[in-house]
Amino acid sequence: MREHHHHHHHHWRDRNDYVHRAGAPGPGPNRHRLYKDKDRAMVAGVCAGIANYYGWRPDGLRVGLVIVTFFTFPLPLIVYVIAAFLMKPSPGAPSYQSPEEEKFWRTFSTRPKATFSELKHRFRALDTRIADLETAVVSEEYGLRKAFKDLERGA
Repeated sequence: MREHHHHHHHHWRDRNDYVHRAGAPGPGPNRHRLYKDKDRAMVAGVCAGIANYYGWRPDGLRVGLVIVTFFTFPLPLIVYVIAAFLMKPSPGAPSYQSPEEEKFWRTFSTRPKATFSELKHRFRALDTRIADLETAVVSEEYGLRKAFKDLERGA
């Protein structure tokens, strides 16, 4: 019985810790953008840039593009030229504050669902904190109203 009680207490401590951390500021602006990679470019740096963005090897992407172009000529070439025109050149390696920030933005950019889940948990925890605050405020307010009513009755 005593172990069960201890576990329950521990659960609440974890919950409060989790809820407390949820309000911590998230990573800064997203520095993980799609850029042309001129350093590893073979033509305009489009494949290298896309590969860099997704964490792939540029060679595999280039081979894939050649194969796709072979079957669907000239569409991929047109898309490539448009991409080369529209994609901005890389300003250099993005300066992340920490490896965690880089991981967050890489995940956010390439797998938004995973990030959405993380953010959903943060919001749920913030919601819990707000509910706790509301409970405290409402109970204070209730106490004050009761005190005023008692004063009115006494007068």
